[in-house]
Amino acid sequence: MDLEGAEFYVRTAVLALGATVLERLLQDVGTGRRAAPLQCARGHLPVAMRSTGVCEKTIQTILGPVRFKRSRFVCPSCGAVRFPGDEALGVQATGFSPGLRRLLTRAGSRESFAEAAADLAVYSAIQVEAKDVERVAEATGRAIDDWMVEQSSAAVLAAGRPAPPGQEAIPIFYAELDGTGPPLRKSELKKVRGKAPDGRAKTREAKLGVVFTQTTRDEEGRPIRDPQTTSYVGAIEESRDFGPRLHAEAVRRGLLRAERVVVLSDGAEYNHTIAQEYFPQATHIIDLYHAAEHLADFIKDHTRQSCEGPLHQACYALLEAGDIETLLERMRESLPRAGPRRREGLKAMNYFARRTEQMRYGEFRRQGLFVGSGVIEAGCKTLIGRRLKCSGMFWSVAGANAIIAARCCFASGRFEQFWEDTAA
Repeated sequence: MDLEGAEFYVRTAVLALGATVLERLLQDVGTGRRAAPLQCARGHLPVAMRSTGVCEKTIQTILGPVRFKRSRFVCPSCGAVRFPGDEALGVQATGFSPGLRRLLTRAGSRESFAEAAADLAVYSAIQVEAKDVERVAEATGRAIDDWMVEQSSAAVLAAGRPAPPGQEAIPIFYAELDGTGPPLRKSELKKVRGKAPDGRAKTREAKLGVVFTQTTRDEEGRPIRDPQTTSYVGAIEESRDFGPRLHAEAVRRGLLRAERVVVLSDGAEYNHTIAQEYFPQATHIIDLYHAAEHLADFIKDHTRQSCEGPLHQACYALLEAGDIETLLERMRESLPRAGPRRREGLKAMNYFARRTEQMRYGEFRRQGLFVGSGVIEAGCKTLIGRRLKCSGMFWSVAGANAIIAARCCFASGRFEQFWEDTAA
């Protein structure tokens, strides 16, 4: 017996039978007499819509295609058309069922649209084109983004009300932010200046933010991130838009109940501005590893010392201890006495001089705080880089933001909640 062949044959038969049963279940959903007239609300006054008969559409489901007959209503005043049956099933303006849209969004946000279509065909016998996956995943991603913004905005609006009973204070609340550049289509880069000598850009920065809490430390006093408390937000947008997005998510996650707030960033100016404007009460820490990269670049570009030599080791020890004043003296002594390399080296030292209080790593460690932004670094690689920065990919801003929203929602453990709220 060819067991494998039998398995696939039976699966095909069961899915076909299931589609038939589902089709019968939908027979009376979209037709029949209505208890109350259907109203058109496009105009200033509600107008009763008129039925013009029954129309049939084919809905692609996880069981296969099913036919669905439903009544069509037209407004005699403005000509607007409604299908109450489509609205009842959540298939208005689409030929894909909610269950299939969920699978297409999940698959399309995790791998290329072509690979997602191929995998769905093998794993679930769902026959769709790569373009179907793209359209559904991006449309759902936009809906997810709207839903997450709505949820966060509602939390901000409710911030002035008394807190519900039973909500405990949060010992330490973290917000981390960073960015990475997915490749975009040329049409999306017309007014973007890149880092290349000719000024041409190939990417735009996708900003990513993460919030989480910390309650405990391990036996050696190192901080431990609380499980199930991490959530992400991200988009290709200006910092003036990203700041409110991150702040609203932080409020939703309990920022106002925090006894202490910590912001971890790479030291970019826009990150510093966001921290000052939206988290003024926070302890702002420059990620130690970004600071160490700047130190290594200083040694390599402005001194004659090796990055693995004694100067670098001594300077790194001072940086890790948070003794930035002594570090600056040592860096200044290592520069040539005159010339362009000294002038450029002094400019490079401003990165440390302007951020002295944000680099007290020894003191931060004694307080049991994170000094590295590993969570956001990993997020940039896994949430954005792994999906949006693959070879041969070039995105529109709208398409990239839709996929980023879907991936952030999934990584935050909110994907199922979105579908539950949508169904409700």
